[in-house]
Amino acid sequence: MAQTVQLDRVLHTVCALFLLVSFCGLVRAKETKTVTSGLAEINGTKLYYETAGRGRVIVLVHGGLVDSRLWDDQFRAFAKEYRVIRYDLRGFGKSEFPTTAFSHVEDLYALLKFLKVERASLVGLSLGGMIATDFTLEHPEMVEALVLTSSGLRGDTSPRNERTVAVYKAAEQEGMERAIEMWLEHPFFATGRNNRTYNSKVRRMLADNFKYWGPTPQPINLTWPKQPSIERLSAIKAPTLIIVGDRDAPNILTIAETLRTKIGGAKKVSLSGTGHHLNMEKPREYNRIVRDFLRASRSPAPY
Repeated sequence: MAQTVQLDRVLHTVCALFLLVSFCGLVRAKETKTVTSGLAEINGTKLYYETAGRGRVIVLVHGGLVDSRLWDDQFRAFAKEYRVIRYDLRGFGKSEFPTTAFSHVEDLYALLKFLKVERASLVGLSLGGMIATDFTLEHPEMVEALVLTSSGLRGDTSPRNERTVAVYKAAEQEGMERAIEMWLEHPFFATGRNNRTYNSKVRRMLADNFKYWGPTPQPINLTWPKQPSIERLSAIKAPTLIIVGDRDAPNILTIAETLRTKIGGAKKVSLSGTGHHLNMEKPREYNRIVRDFLRASRSPAPY
């Protein structure tokens, strides 16, 4: 009889633990699916943002031709482990277009303060990598880890990419459609041209953001910290990962190597057969690389 009672108690405890674990899993899944979005009124503008998940924070910063939809394959995937924030830079997507001088770096700072974020890992691509780099140099206390994807770099003196110059010239002289066709043949996008889903999404983002990268009625007055980033890279102490596609434009490949050599302890990964927007071309591989790096560079997220 005593053994039967003891067995009942053990079974009751096991069942209770199972229900608790299941409930926590359901709550976690619901949080991952729940996306909060809004317009942050900061620095005299309105920035569109989305956030999902909980725990330590990852901020996704897009490049200068697209918008936060660039991160569709990362946003919910990373939200299973982290609180993930993505946003449209000023002038892109659903954010307001700039009418006065502004700083992408200080916009990011103000956005994080608006969202009550004290520390975060920054994942930036292209222009987003430049912003993440300068943010880390200006506000090092707020950066836990840094992931620079196909990144630009202020102060880099690599030769100008003539195909890029030609696209901007076509945008002014021949219009948006011709310029988009040229982008799709550029190393930034060409490696994904056989992927219909990729091409459709890229075309849509390029068209929606032509207002920024195409000719504008007035020059966009963008400000940066005075000293070029390339001269200060050794000051970055946050764990840093550089990811680049081996088919990207030559200047981007050069920048990736500069970042690796000048940032202490930085690691570099090259994805074969990919160009500039490699996170869209090979999302599973990209996500695994970023996850592994973040897990190795810091402690698990608190719950």
